[in-house]
Order: sequence, then C-alpha cells, then structure tokens
Amino acid sequence: MNAGTTGHDVGVRVKIGFDRLIAYSTLQLPLAMAALPVVLNVSHFYGEVIKISLQIMGPIFIFARVVDAIQDPVIGLISDRFTRRGRRGRLAFVAMMTPLLGAGFYMLFDPPDAFFGNQLVMAGWLIAALLLVHLGYSGVSISYHAHGAELSDDYNERTRVTVGREVFGLLGMTLAVVLPTVLTAQLGDSQGYTTLGLIFLPILVLFGLPTFFWAGPSVHPPVIHAERNAFVTFFAPLKNRLFRRLLLVFVVNGAALGVAVTVMLFYVEHVLKGSKLQAGIILLCYFFAGAASVPLWLMLSKRLSKAAAWFVGMVLTAGSMACALAIGPGDFHWFLVISAITGLGLGADYGLPPSILADVINSSEGGDSQGKTGTYFGLWALATKLATAIGAAGSLPVAAMLGFNPARGHYDTGALIVAYIVLPVLIKATAALLIWFVRIEAQRGSVREEMLARR
Repeated sequence: MNAGTTGHDVGVRVKIGFDRLIAYSTLQLPLAMAALPVVLNVSHFYGEVIKISLQIMGPIFIFARVVDAIQDPVIGLISDRFTRRGRRGRLAFVAMMTPLLGAGFYMLFDPPDAFFGNQLVMAGWLIAALLLVHLGYSGVSISYHAHGAELSDDYNERTRVTVGREVFGLLGMTLAVVLPTVLTAQLGDSQGYTTLGLIFLPILVLFGLPTFFWAGPSVHPPVIHAERNAFVTFFAPLKNRLFRRLLLVFVVNGAALGVAVTVMLFYVEHVLKGSKLQAGIILLCYFFAGAASVPLWLMLSKRLSKAAAWFVGMVLTAGSMACALAIGPGDFHWFLVISAITGLGLGADYGLPPSILADVINSSEGGDSQGKTGTYFGLWALATKLATAIGAAGSLPVAAMLGFNPARGHYDTGALIVAYIVLPVLIKATAALLIWFVRIEAQRGSVREEMLARR
C-alpha cells in the first residue's frame, strides 16, 4: 500500500524508554482532573451557588453536549491534517488547544460577581464556558491519545503507553474527587470552586510541558485523506469490522459505569445511610484502586491477551458489585472493600481498550481507513460520551419507575439497589459475553478461542 494514501507503512516496533513514557503520560492527569468536575460539580455550583433555574440549565447542558459530540469527528480529522507538519504535529495541535481547556475550566468556576442574580447573562456565560471547555478538552484529548497510538507499533508497547497514561489519569480523577470536597468545606462553595479553577491552571501547565517537549515522536508518516467528502471521511473507520465490534463492547461496558456514577450519591445516602464525607472516601478508594491496578492488567494482557485481560476485569467488577446485594445501612466498611475491588476492574476498563484500538487502527481490516489515527479517536471520543449518556439517561428513569423520586417524596431504597447494583451488573455481564464470543483484536482471536487454545 502507498503510505501517503493510508497514513501507515511497515510496522515500527519501537521500544519506548521509561523517561519518554512518563513525559508522554503526564498530560493525562490534568485532562482527567478537568473531566469529572465539569460533569459532577458544574450543575451544583450554578444551581446552588449561582442560583440559575434548573429549567434554564437543562437545555444549556443538552445543547453543549450535542455540540461537543458533533465536533469530535471534526477534531479527529484536523488532528490527522496536523501530521503533515512533522512527527510531532499532533502535539503541536494539543499545545494549541490546551489554553482553551484552561480558559474554559477557569471560566466555569469563576464567573464575574457582577453577573450574579442576572439569570439571562449568567446563562450566556455558562453556555460560553461550557462550549469553550468542551472544545479545549476534545481538542487536547483526541490528538493526544492519537499521538500515543503512534508512538510504537509493537503489541505490548502500545499497552505500556495506555497503562502509563491511565495511571496519571486515575490520579487526576482522584484529585477531581478530593479537591472540590476539601476546598468547598474549607472555603465555602463560592470561594472553594473559584480556587479550584485557579489551582487547575498551574497543574495544566506543569503536567503539560513534559508532554509537549519530551514525549517521543510518531513512528507513522503523515496521514493523507484521499476522500474529499468530509462526512465520508469522518465515518470511514466504521468500515473496519473490528472497530465496530470494539465500539459495541466499549459502549455497552461503559454504560454500566454511567449508570453507577449517576445514582451513586443517592445510594450512599439512602441505602447505606452514609454521609457526603463517606461518599468521598468511597470514590477516593475506588479511583486509587483503579490507578494501582493498571500495571497488573499490563502484565496479565501480556500473558493472556488484551481482550482476555479486559474480560477478567469485567467479571471481577460484576462479581464484586453483585456482593453489594448482601449489605445494607451502616455497612460502610464492607462497601469500601467492594469499592476497592470494583476499582481494580476500572483499571482494566481504562488501560486496555485504547491499546486494543491502537492495534485495530493499523489492522488490515481497516482498508483505506488504516492508520487514520485521529479520525478513529474522534469517533472513539464520541463513543465514550455516548456510553456515559446512555448510562445516565437510563438509570434515573429506571429508579423513578421503581419508586425512587425525591421530587415527589418517593424514597424506595429497593429501586436504588436495582439501579446501582442490579442494572450495572447485568450490563457488565452482557459486555463480558460479547467479548467472550466476539473477536475484537487484530492479532488475536476471541477470548473464548484464546482461553481454549491455552488449555
């Protein structure tokens, strides 16, 4: 094949030095640190502190999410075009988009005091800040992750890249859980969130600089899209059957986390009868266990295969979550143990799928989309948001239908148990069945075939 057409030539199995790996991985910490507050804390800040009507905020969030989803494939295509500027072209695009991420995050949590009390003006500020932070986040993350997939064409080196990156990512999520809780408790909601926006800026610079200057170059030649129709180019990766299968497993599996995250605070408060502090400790334990487990999944993927290791993580998560059916009010410490075990499975969910994706991008099944890394990661980002949205959209209606609806004074704890435990376990089990029977790896068979072959 012509490298200029496909964007991919003979596989280059580069061994990535530890210093290069760390330098590349550091940027994931502020990325992950930004993602969680935008999802969890913005609605609380603007609803409880700024006092914007929920009837106004709802359409604003929907509009911002729609724009965010539409722009992802476009950003992936732009990232591909930046590869023509050299082997570090994608990182140049990351550097361009990073100030937008920082500015958008700061805008969200530090609106001008003069706007307080003016619903219309504050709504406009919220729209502008959300659009800016989503644009910056997507621009940084898509091109950054695409560059990581091009650091080496070696099967195991790609896993090292995603594992190193997600260790920093899970540490960033831990900060995202701890900082808002501590700052708002010490300084009050308004000043606490403003301080969060300020703290994020130096962290973004400090952890971004190693990536910009010392991460390794791409081993791939420039990506050239022969198709002039942008719509066709955006969705060309869907011709790759392995990519379609991987997306299906990824979305189904990710929906389980979307369900759990949406109702987690309700579950702790009404089923465990726990406090907000205990909820924070549970989240901290969950993400810390995920960060600590990522190297273990790297070792297991080398021994079994990436898909098989991911399957083990799914089974571990589903089994440990099912154990929560046996606990009730006051069983905080038992639930903490369960959270730590499910956190181990989170490490597999974060570290392994992007590595499988990197293999799939360069597989022969990709046809003329082979090597179009930015375009693939644009659709991958869209799928990530789709998975979370499906989970969030399904959990609350199910809980309300079964009898948990605070707006009407209904607090059926059985409904929360179904929404927080039973539903995610069933979704995880479905994802595990899919990955057991369906081949999603470019260089390996299905998990069932790999396991039977070992026997």
